[in-house]
Amino acid sequence: MDMGLEINTRFGRLGINTTDALIDIKTRMPAVEVRSKPPRVRIDTQHVQVSIDQKQCFAEVGLKPADVFAKEMAQKSRSKGLKAIADIARKGDTLARVDKNPNAIPALAKSITGKRLDYTVAALPRSRPRVSFSGGVDINWDMGYVQLRAATSRPEITATRAGVDVYILQKAAVDIKYTRDGFDTTI
Repeated sequence: MDMGLEINTRFGRLGINTTDALIDIKTRMPAVEVRSKPPRVRIDTQHVQVSIDQKQCFAEVGLKPADVFAKEMAQKSRSKGLKAIADIARKGDTLARVDKNPNAIPALAKSITGKRLDYTVAALPRSRPRVSFSGGVDINWDMGYVQLRAATSRPEITATRAGVDVYILQKAAVDIKYTRDGFDTTI
């Protein structure tokens, strides 16, 4: 027994016609009478002076005046020098007693290489420079005036509306055929 189902479809189609809108405007220029008094401006200026104090910013990134920098470096150098002398003396004393402590040399080697450095990342400087201004501009004015008198006329406007016409070009359809042992039917 042989059975079959056959489906054919046809899409619908629309047609669209449009008509553009049209506007026609006719105007006449107005007659204008103008009376005015020009404005007056008086400007007094003093040159602007800007003062920028960056001492705090420079100090935060390590840029200091020469005398302060020299004093700090002298103190750091003296401190590091004394610390280095003490460290060398301690290591010398340890090596002098190497016969009493057989692990002295490995311990010294470990103390030299075992230093761990920590890093901190930060945006510098953290403070803003101090900025101050002096001087400026002093402006005085007399506004003046403008008087207008216009004789206007109304525009003539002619308008045509836009249009849209929609129509069916082709109707949608579905054809279904069922076949069974040579029996055909159209629905």
